[in-house]
Amino acid sequence: MLLCEVIDLRKGLTILGLLFIILIVSSATVLPWLAQSTIKTKLAQKAATDDVVVTVASTPSALLAIGRIQQLDAVLHQAKVGQVFLRELTLKGRNVQLDMPALFSEQGIKVKQADELTLTGTVDEENLREVLQRRVDKIENVQVRINRDRVLVTANAKIFGRVADIEMEGQITENSGALFFLMTRLEMRNTLIGTAKLGDLFGNIQLAAADKLPLGMKIRQVEQTDGAVIITAARDNKE
Repeated sequence: MLLCEVIDLRKGLTILGLLFIILIVSSATVLPWLAQSTIKTKLAQKAATDDVVVTVASTPSALLAIGRIQQLDAVLHQAKVGQVFLRELTLKGRNVQLDMPALFSEQGIKVKQADELTLTGTVDEENLREVLQRRVDKIENVQVRINRDRVLVTANAKIFGRVADIEMEGQITENSGALFFLMTRLEMRNTLIGTAKLGDLFGNIQLAAADKLPLGMKIRQVEQTDGAVIITAARDNKE
């Protein structure tokens, strides 16, 4: 009888030992992999793209299971932010603490704290052409040229039976964390109505609202370069 009890005890300890090993292995491999995979999926959903590469790292790796990410890097291509698609979106984070219940629910990625979290995006001429064609009613044959000083947009629009040639100049700018095309000049040819009247049809165009960026970030800086606009966003840790 005593021998059977000893054998049963050994079996119980063996099972507990195996469960403990499984738990350790899961914490070191399965749970971090699951966290990284879920972050990638949520970012892809938020940005409406399948082209996402995410790398997360912590030492020990089990910290990832509780949402503690020491290093976060992600690259998204053709990512949608508001109304505009960005050619490339790069995310970098350091000592990021995620809300894990939110991550594994429908709430998505929520950042509780981060020592550093920045987002850099590139809007090229094709990206801007596409969004302007969608946002401005009844224009076609849109062409866009971006340089450091201005954004030049040419297009055609059918106005009162005539095909008007339209030329707009402007800047891509940030206002309260949102992204805008700010029109500074508008000219047209081959139309009977004045430029001022046409301006009522166009005006400034919001490209991305302040709440459309992932991880609660807001646009802080916009820089025009030859052929593209570079957007930098960050998160206010006081939020």
